Amino acid sequence: MMWLRFIPIIFFGVTGLSLFAFQSVEIAHAIMDLIFNKTQIK
Repeated sequence: MMWLRFIPIIFFGVTGLSLFAFQSVEIAHAIMDLIFNKTQIK
């Protein structure tokens, strides 16, 4: 019965990690857009 307590913890951990990974990818895209826009202006 102990593993029943870990299911919600693992579920929330996985969802939190996936959201964090998605945000970091979006931030990386924004940084790349900023860099490419700066190089294009020059």
